[in-house]
Amino acid sequence: MSLYVETTGSGPPVLLLHGAAGSSRTYGWLELEGRTTVRMDFRGHGASSRTPGRYLIQDYVDDALSVLSEPAFVVGHSLGGVAAWMAAQQRPELVTGLFLEDPPLFMGEPAAHAANPAIPAFAQMRADAQRWQSAGATPEQVAGKLAAQTLPDGTTMGAFQTDEAVTARGYALTQLDLEVIDRILDGTLLAGTDTASPVTVPTFILAADDAMGAAFPTAHEARLRASHPDVEVVRLPGASHTIHDQRSTRDAYERALTSRA
Repeated sequence: MSLYVETTGSGPPVLLLHGAAGSSRTYGWLELEGRTTVRMDFRGHGASSRTPGRYLIQDYVDDALSVLSEPAFVVGHSLGGVAAWMAAQQRPELVTGLFLEDPPLFMGEPAAHAANPAIPAFAQMRADAQRWQSAGATPEQVAGKLAAQTLPDGTTMGAFQTDEAVTARGYALTQLDLEVIDRILDGTLLAGTDTASPVTVPTFILAADDAMGAAFPTAHEARLRASHPDVEVVRLPGASHTIHDQRSTRDAYERALTSRA
């Protein structure tokens, strides 16, 4: 198996881990001054190899750890946040700190999965991606379709998310192994998440607004505080699950990250 990894800049490394059905291109706009920025595609995503039958959380943790040749600050969105969390549990000597964006740490539990409001959206994403891939749609064509999609409040995706985010998503959905989404839909992808073992490195979570479909809702935050009281959590009003992609919250995301990385 080969993993796509790109490195820019110089200085202490920061590893960026994307979410499920995304790719490293979601961070193409992000450069951290004085740091080496490392972007990677998880297996089954982007330019990395596909590994049918091996799309569970430990597989993604292994992907992240395989890239860490020296201690690094690790940033993760959604699935990437859970992988970063478990990488710090398993190899704390390789992780200097964590910045987790709305990580679904408890969504692998059967009850949480059953109540997860994002599951219907993933089912629709799978159907759309299968249709586009079968038709040979280009990333640009898919991005155009995504930008025109209407959200529940009447806003278009193109108005809600940055141009770079929509373009990156168009690329990601044309390259994605659809089995990745199958593992989300059947609840197995995150079933092995370890929320009990200690995390000894400084950890910051930037969480979405409950009203915007947070994957790390307030109820889960309370559970985490009980077991990991040193984790810092900031919940951003008006933020959706994709905080770094949202036009109205990208600046807040970047400020929070640069002040901690």
